[in-house]
Amino acid sequence: MDHFARGLEFREIHPLQHLANIHEGLTEIIYLGTAHLRYKLGSLTWGPAVQFAKDMAQTTFASLKVGTFLLVDQVSDEVFVHGESFGTGPDELGNLVLCLRRPSGSEDERKATDLPGAELVVKDDAFWLRLLLFTDMGFAESYMLGEFECDDLTSFFQLFILNREQLNNGTTLFSGLFSHIAGLARLANTMDNARLNIVRHYDVSNGMFAAFLSPDMMYSCPIWNHTTNSRTKQEESLESAQMRKINYFIEAAKIKRTDHVLEFGTGWGTMAIEAVRQTGCRVTTITLSQEQKTFAERRIWAAGFSDKIAVHLLDYRMLPDPEVPYDKIISCEMIEAVGEKFLATFFSRVDKLLKKDGGIAVFHFINHYIFPGGYLPSVTQLINHITAESNGTLIVEKIKNIGPHYVKALRLWREAFMDKFDSRIAPALMEDHPGMTKTDVEVFKRKWEYYFSYSEAGFLTKTLGDVIITVGREGALELMEGIPL
Repeated sequence: MDHFARGLEFREIHPLQHLANIHEGLTEIIYLGTAHLRYKLGSLTWGPAVQFAKDMAQTTFASLKVGTFLLVDQVSDEVFVHGESFGTGPDELGNLVLCLRRPSGSEDERKATDLPGAELVVKDDAFWLRLLLFTDMGFAESYMLGEFECDDLTSFFQLFILNREQLNNGTTLFSGLFSHIAGLARLANTMDNARLNIVRHYDVSNGMFAAFLSPDMMYSCPIWNHTTNSRTKQEESLESAQMRKINYFIEAAKIKRTDHVLEFGTGWGTMAIEAVRQTGCRVTTITLSQEQKTFAERRIWAAGFSDKIAVHLLDYRMLPDPEVPYDKIISCEMIEAVGEKFLATFFSRVDKLLKKDGGIAVFHFINHYIFPGGYLPSVTQLINHITAESNGTLIVEKIKNIGPHYVKALRLWREAFMDKFDSRIAPALMEDHPGMTKTDVEVFKRKWEYYFSYSEAGFLTKTLGDVIITVGREGALELMEGIPL
């Protein structure tokens, strides 16, 4: 899935025009590339260039083995069908349509084993050249610019993930060099770059996130009630599932009233608030987002916990060593932003900050690229760093993979985002960022739709994972609570 992973990175780092962006030069190359190419080639050679790019794409798509892909080129009035040929036929007007294979079991119940089918409608022939020159990045950009439409992006990504071996991960000779250059630009996750990356993702609009998140404002994987009863699954609220995840953290870390807890990544303050509400502990939490800090502090004050929770706008590398080490450390989907180069540094700080006698830490992370500047290591890599940087004093207690629980959450976020975009999100963006044009807003909307759909497909195919690791020092006898001895 490397080709779509890079597209996802591009989607997340794609800037609003008025925001600083370390990738701005690279983005400009992509944006201007096709337009300049059209200008340079002129009308006489533009057509042959497009045809060459289209032929290359069709050759690639012809290798699809799983699922069905219907491609409609409205510019040339052509229709192509790739993959399994079942499921296509005329509608009542005689137009060729894609008929997806009926999933097994209930018609309303989605299953991970359902074979995907997708329809893509090309509206601008620049799509073909973007696809040829920049593959995944060009595909992402082309969607954001409205050069093609797809009424079910999740199924499209699922289809191509399942066929990635036949597609050679979507790479071409032309795109390989560009992808390498883009990768070099994001290797150094310095403190300045770390802040730029977080600001780029979160310091957009609290109003935007409030529009599609559940009232708890948790922007991470929930834990749904695991049952074979589909009716029960559908009735549980996202907020309830998020609370189950928070409770898991509190229980896994064995947080007590006497504990001083350090949280890496404040979010909008929910985890810290609930930890204090349920246990009476103290929490020190750090973030790189001024928007989140301001929002979280308001919620903390409203909850009456300002004397229990301290929020600092601070990079973890700058966090001073406390006179008394922290009893517990928690981190909910923050490690994604640390970067491969700094994983050792991160866990070295954890070792320094966590008390030596009985300290417990809980880390929650995703196993692939999502956030800008992010590197999401394998479980093995993470455990190796934990062991090495603590000189073996941090021992893995439990590993829990909750990745499949992300599928429904991402779908609900996407549906809420699209449903409330015109009424709440677009006005909030325009208010917080007056320089945005209506075109900027539309591109922004399509970027997030693309992001949600890609991520959903990744978790649906178990190409992406989401893991919670609990570790404890020697002497962490709290981890033995409830076990008969």
